[in-house]
Amino acid sequence: MNLIDRFENFVERLMERTFTRATGSHLQPVEIGKRLVRVMEAEQSVGMEGVLVPNAYDVFLSKADFEHFEGARGSMARNLESHLGRIARQRGFHMIDRPLVTFHVDEDIDPGDLAVEAQMMDIQSESPAAPQYTSVLPQLDDPSAPRSGTPNLIWDNQSYAVLRSPTKIGRLADNDIVLSDKRVSRHHAEVVQQAGRWMVRDTGSTNGTALNGKMIKEAPLKSGDKVSLGGLEVVWDQ
Repeated sequence: MNLIDRFENFVERLMERTFTRATGSHLQPVEIGKRLVRVMEAEQSVGMEGVLVPNAYDVFLSKADFEHFEGARGSMARNLESHLGRIARQRGFHMIDRPLVTFHVDEDIDPGDLAVEAQMMDIQSESPAAPQYTSVLPQLDDPSAPRSGTPNLIWDNQSYAVLRSPTKIGRLADNDIVLSDKRVSRHHAEVVQQAGRWMVRDTGSTNGTALNGKMIKEAPLKSGDKVSLGGLEVVWDQ
């Protein structure tokens, strides 16, 4: 992560904290997801298979926020684990085992804030029935999601796997494919499978979506097509 990205992340964290405290609102799950992704990116190391990132994340919340999520912490943890798996796979990161997110109370943390500690951990030693993972390959829990011939979006010599329909594309961390470029809207577009073919659909972006140089709202995709997301060009590979 370069200095500009670090500065932008610092400003983003400051704005999140200031807004939460000013409005008196509770911490939002999307804020936890964004923090987890930032910690994952910051804790990279080099392994035999490439870039290794932590797979176990301890999330420390204020007592008020911890109690606010009472009854939903289990499902929220599973969603965050799935989110970390998607992001890791898209960015070519590897984990020694499946992602694990655990919530804790910390009396020193203010409402609306959080802290994250990350480490590498053998999860299957605690759960013998858990599947073995040598790299991040998140489970596809959507039965309609394609399971063979997985297509990809290629940007900057990096492939982003399209794992389900719809696959949402944008700048924010809650998208399935995250493209960190200012030309891309927070929630820019999505690709969906209809009648056996893939389509690209603009979802109200600021700078628009184009296919092979032509502005579109929705259009079918074929391998090699060039999709412009506000000027950022990706290639559809199927």
